[in-house]
Amino acid sequence: MKKTLLLSLMLMISVSLLAQEVQQIVIHKKDKTQQVLDIADIDSITFNMVELNPDELRLSCEINELTPIHATYTIKANQDQDTYYQFIMSEQTYNAQIEKFGSLQEHDQAWWTELSKYYENYTWEDVMRSFLKKGTQTFQSEDIIAALSPNTTYVIYYYGLDSDGNMTTEIGETRFTTPAPQPSDNTFTISNVMPIQRGVKFRVTPTNNDTYFATAQAKSSIDTWLAQGLTMREIAQKVINTESFYGNISQALHSGEKEIEISCSQENIDYMILVCGYNGGVSTDVVTAEFHSLP
Repeated sequence: MKKTLLLSLMLMISVSLLAQEVQQIVIHKKDKTQQVLDIADIDSITFNMVELNPDELRLSCEINELTPIHATYTIKANQDQDTYYQFIMSEQTYNAQIEKFGSLQEHDQAWWTELSKYYENYTWEDVMRSFLKKGTQTFQSEDIIAALSPNTTYVIYYYGLDSDGNMTTEIGETRFTTPAPQPSDNTFTISNVMPIQRGVKFRVTPTNNDTYFATAQAKSSIDTWLAQGLTMREIAQKVINTESFYGNISQALHSGEKEIEISCSQENIDYMILVCGYNGGVSTDVVTAEFHSLP
């Protein structure tokens, strides 16, 4: 059985390599070094079973709950003594950071170094130690990202890390994609738009009591995003993500017919009101109205 499995594995690797015209294999060792081998120099590849040390830290990740803007996940550790680090970012950001820094470890150290600047007499090692975890623990995505984006792929990564900053395990990765918001058939009418000092008042009349999101944005920003090819739904989701990142968006969420007042930071410019259904993300078409802020 083992010989058959090994032969099949070798055949699959050989066919795959020939199909892709791969000329070299790069082996990443546990000591963080690499070894490059030319395919032409390889006679065969053999995989040997290695007995695991029962005391050696092993980590895995399980997604417990997933909504358009939230994830609950558990990092499972086989023992409670050794420490580890975990983080989450969008797959797009993940790929960009690896391209920028070369590795996750370099990215993490740069991140800890940046955070250390906000504390007197802190080093990146001090910041790193504050993030270390032990044992099996459950985490909320908002502990790292204020709100996830719907229909977006994220990467949770985790690895053993001691108090001196030395990696003690290989990096584990778990990917997941947030679901799109459940659509709503709510529609909206915006009326009685009245600019006020450093703000605007207006009335929203919906067709049902589903939750909706209301905001006012500089029209120049909306025009720029439209010129970049974004749809109004994508623009509204972008605003929701930004407001979620910098604070609680509950004040921008409403239901039923309502007179709404929104602050506007810029004077004497064109603004656009955006109203759309919200169910962990944009759940309806976006209705807009324009006004000019008071000087």
